[in-house]
Amino acid sequence: MHSLVLKIFIWFWAAMALVGLALYFTTQATMSERADRRMRQWIEMGMSLTAQNLAYLHEKEGPSVLARSVNRLNRRRPLKLSFLNEQGDILAGPALPPEAKTLAMRAIRSGERQMESSDEGRRLVAQAVISTQGRPYVLVGEAMSASPRFPRGRRPTPPFLFRALGIRDADPWTQVFGLLAMFLTAGIVCYGLARYLTAPLVKLRAATQKLTEGDLTARVGQPRGGRRDEITDLGHDFDQMAERIQSMIAAQRRLLSDISHELRTPLSRLNVALALIRQRAGGGSSDELDRIELESERINKLISHLLTFTRMESGTVEITREEVDLARMLSEVTADARFESGDSNRTVHIISSEPCVTVGNPELLRSAIENVVRNAVYYTADDTRVEVELKLAGKNRDCAIIRVRDHGEGVRESELTDIFRPFYRVAAARERQSGGTGLGLAITQRAVQLHNGSVAASNAPGGGLCMEIRLPVHPESTDPTESL
Repeated sequence: MHSLVLKIFIWFWAAMALVGLALYFTTQATMSERADRRMRQWIEMGMSLTAQNLAYLHEKEGPSVLARSVNRLNRRRPLKLSFLNEQGDILAGPALPPEAKTLAMRAIRSGERQMESSDEGRRLVAQAVISTQGRPYVLVGEAMSASPRFPRGRRPTPPFLFRALGIRDADPWTQVFGLLAMFLTAGIVCYGLARYLTAPLVKLRAATQKLTEGDLTARVGQPRGGRRDEITDLGHDFDQMAERIQSMIAAQRRLLSDISHELRTPLSRLNVALALIRQRAGGGSSDELDRIELESERINKLISHLLTFTRMESGTVEITREEVDLARMLSEVTADARFESGDSNRTVHIISSEPCVTVGNPELLRSAIENVVRNAVYYTADDTRVEVELKLAGKNRDCAIIRVRDHGEGVRESELTDIFRPFYRVAAARERQSGGTGLGLAITQRAVQLHNGSVAASNAPGGGLCMEIRLPVHPESTDPTESL
């Protein structure tokens, strides 16, 4: 269970359901106790007076008035009342079971109130009275349950939960529907509360993911409805942090660009001065002058890479897109790398190449591929070759994969993603000796991303590093016959 919404929802729902259960059954028990107490009070205090009044109505007003009075009492009282004479004949009220008549005759003989309770929870009460004319009568009451009446011996057994809570007279279906309504209401309320509490966190997570992917404009924004709490304060703090990071990175890029431009002028003057010195020396050269020229070329190369990288990162580079034949470009790049390696015992070989065409900027794509191939040529072991492969992949053959594999020492697994960071060096001394700037792979990655592609590094089986560039291509432009 990894969803915060689900966790909050379940815990709140369970808490509200338990509280609701306690209140529900407590209310049921309290109402039952109150009804039972009122019934006992009426039996003890009002039943005798009611019986006297009914006897008076029977003797003075007649049977019709007596019947109306008993019916009215049955509608208002929690007892089912019947009025009987001394012979046990019912003068008014509903019919009685045999045990009720037996109880009534016992009350007439004793002249006192008689009570009896059955195992089913039914209560019978018989109140004997003597009228003003000296005739004995008896008022019999039978307790009525709030649940539907069932035939004797056929009342369903309440569920175990009701019996455990002491609710033995509850109608199971009524209780089940009540519980379902309570759980449904609690679920709706708790789900709304959980969504309300976690909505800012969802927006914060989305903004964090965008910021991680490089979108420095990602913000949480203002909450709806003017909500103010700790979570929205966290979102506000995140926006301030993102704003600060964006301004710092923008300032860093601007600084790199400005420094690179400013260094171009003194570097040009240095090259002119170097040429004048060589001219005055009569065309001769010395090791010191050669060293100055080498370092000048390295600085010039570093500045060029810095300018390219900062333009890509700032988004100011203008990409003119046109159709690019990747197979032809790869062939040209490998030929240049093979020529630059000269008489060394390292070479470049194209294993396979499928014709394919993509749309992009030729200069950026060439720079991206050249950086990878030249790195491979430099780091491959002696008497080995760099293997280059171009193939199509994907369901519709709409993805070109350029794979470059060397036979060098490879890179530690923990550094396979770090090598694409600007100025990152796996081996600092070796990079400085080779004149590397630590920007080549960073430029490659950014150039490929600008073409909606990706680049990744992995250690090849048997040793060496394998670089893989993926670029989208046009499936209709990959037919070999079209490229001829």
